[in-house]
Amino acid sequence: MRDQKERVYSIERLTRNEFEYALELNLITQEQYDNYLQELNELTSYIYEKYKDDPSFYPDDWDQINNYYEKIVALDFVRGYIKEGLEDSWLIEM
Repeated sequence: MRDQKERVYSIERLTRNEFEYALELNLITQEQYDNYLQELNELTSYIYEKYKDDPSFYPDDWDQINNYYEKIVALDFVRGYIKEGLEDSWLIEM
């Protein structure tokens, strides 16, 4: 099993790329893109800083990450195969 920070990085990378794709195709505005990235950066910065020396996450943090994940897969512009990739990454390793 990958360590949790690596898992968050994978989810971050997929999500960031999907936001860039949506912006390029004008599926979202620049303002929406900036807001999505800000939220993503806040979450990942928090995780990376809090767990820089600890490989396991606390339940409250899992809840925060899960809530973000649920929000992302509910967005209309996120492509199906990205949702599946996020879901596979999320569920296989939980």
